[in-house]
Amino acid sequence: MLYKPGACNIGKNEIKKRYAFGVAGFALTAVLLFLYLYYNVSVGLFILLIIPLFAGFEGFYQGRLHFCAGFGMAGKYDFKGTRNEAGRVTDRKQHRLDVLRSMSIHIYSLYSAETVIVLLLIIHGLLST
Repeated sequence: MLYKPGACNIGKNEIKKRYAFGVAGFALTAVLLFLYLYYNVSVGLFILLIIPLFAGFEGFYQGRLHFCAGFGMAGKYDFKGTRNEAGRVTDRKQHRLDVLRSMSIHIYSLYSAETVIVLLLIIHGLLST
């Protein structure tokens, strides 16, 4: 793999890390959802599920797109999976493309998490009536 501005800034090892982060986010969401439903917590507390959901989507989107949003914002890339060998993006236009991709990943992750929360609230409301 090679660095492609706004398209690819991580290699296989980093992609695996992103997927693992995503799995952890979704697993934490599942555990918290079970606890929230078991203890019948308030809607305000239920909405906090957006945090691990966001992390789950963020990890999966980054893995699927071969693009780390954090690296993109910081102007870095890493194809070996060792932070010591991360490269720097010095071209301003390339960095701008990376920042735009990073922002789109954050927005998609937030939108996805919000959508799931709304669906869960609707389902929970239908089941509790």
